[in-house]
Amino acid sequence: MWPAPEILLEICSCSKSLRNYFEAIHAENESLKAEIVKLRARLNANSTNSSRPPSTSPFLKPKSLRVKTGRRPGGQLGHKGTTLKVLQTPDVIVKHKIDTCSYCGCDISCQAATIGQTRQVIDIEITPIVTEHAIESKTCSICGKTNTANFPLGVDHYIQYGDTFASIIICLNKGHYIPYERLSEISNDIFGIDVSSGTLVNIVHRCGKSLDDSMDYIKDKLKQAAVVHFDETGNRVKSKNKWLHSAGNKKYTYIETHARRGSAATDDIGILKEFKGIAIHDFWKPYYNYTACSHALCNAHILRELNSIRENFSQAWPDKMKKLLVDIKQNVDAVGGVLSLPETLAYEALYDKILESAEKENPTKEAPRRSKRGRKAKSKARNLIERMKLYKHDILRFMTEPQVSFDNNLAERDIRMCKLQQKVSGGFRSDEGSQSFDNIRSYISTAAKHGISMFESIYAAVSGNPLFRYDTS
Repeated sequence: MWPAPEILLEICSCSKSLRNYFEAIHAENESLKAEIVKLRARLNANSTNSSRPPSTSPFLKPKSLRVKTGRRPGGQLGHKGTTLKVLQTPDVIVKHKIDTCSYCGCDISCQAATIGQTRQVIDIEITPIVTEHAIESKTCSICGKTNTANFPLGVDHYIQYGDTFASIIICLNKGHYIPYERLSEISNDIFGIDVSSGTLVNIVHRCGKSLDDSMDYIKDKLKQAAVVHFDETGNRVKSKNKWLHSAGNKKYTYIETHARRGSAATDDIGILKEFKGIAIHDFWKPYYNYTACSHALCNAHILRELNSIRENFSQAWPDKMKKLLVDIKQNVDAVGGVLSLPETLAYEALYDKILESAEKENPTKEAPRRSKRGRKAKSKARNLIERMKLYKHDILRFMTEPQVSFDNNLAERDIRMCKLQQKVSGGFRSDEGSQSFDNIRSYISTAAKHGISMFESIYAAVSGNPLFRYDTS
């Protein structure tokens, strides 16, 4: 901001060296103002107006991006509830007899009784079961050779842990993130089985290794899918920063840890470079290196960025754009997938109009740069406006293609459990541990999407019959 005209006249009447001094002060002042605005925006960043996770923010009053529906909290009318059900064939029946009249004290033990009321208690019994496998040996009376029976498949050592025990351990560790040392205590205290942390690690790693074929199967299914959600997040392996990449849809989940974040990682993983469907993701530029597929951007990220601009720069257009995007989503949900052509054109015209007003609030004047090298930095608002203009069709693709969702929440749900693992354990001590986690989480997440319980899917893998694999018959 330049000073008033009368002050400018006085400056112009000064000597050249003094004028240069004023210009340098003015340039420095403008640079500091821009930096203050940027730092304030960074200081005000939280999970509601940026991509920062909620765990990194101080306590904030929850501010949802959803709009109010007018419905009361809790179960809605017609919601199918769940409750304990009385079993018609209980495992144990305990009869409670009455032999004395509670009114007069008379003996009524010989009278016929009727069951007036029953109550059931559901409980579990935890008892270690040791099964000894004994193989016979017989000598042939004809040739004199000794014949010995074979142990069943999977019975490989003179003493070992069974499939049920191993499945429970894996579910608790990779499904509920209980550390190995605490699992060892649980095994001893609850199951009555003494087991070391090292043995539990081996059990988990064996299961993870057994799922390599399932991972290849899941990867191929995603390559052929119509829509796949992609995301990535930081991971810690052997005290080094790595990246956990996820690809998934409503049926399959694939996660893999890689040393890199960008195209080098996605090329090595091999899904995106062969994918020809619609890739839904946030605006991480390397995704656009893949041109064989179409792209759709996550609007939840855009809503958070709009929140940031409104809160930190006090501009009017973000609220209008937020309302437009949410209105389109509600209309799409109401009609069950696709809007008519007139509605689509009307929404696109309103989208363009809002961006025009946004450009007036953010003229093309570029912010001062710190050094002479590279491009001049643009404001956060200006960057978002240009991105929303350039990628308009990818942002609004959910309006015209029913299989495209409004956001990328599916991918974020797929990797949310990975972040929980990091909060509990901090990271992985070995590449084998990281790979076991990736394989098992991909497998049980895929099983859940197929309506198969975690324990059922893990038991199938531990017993040598993993789900989601190529037909070997």
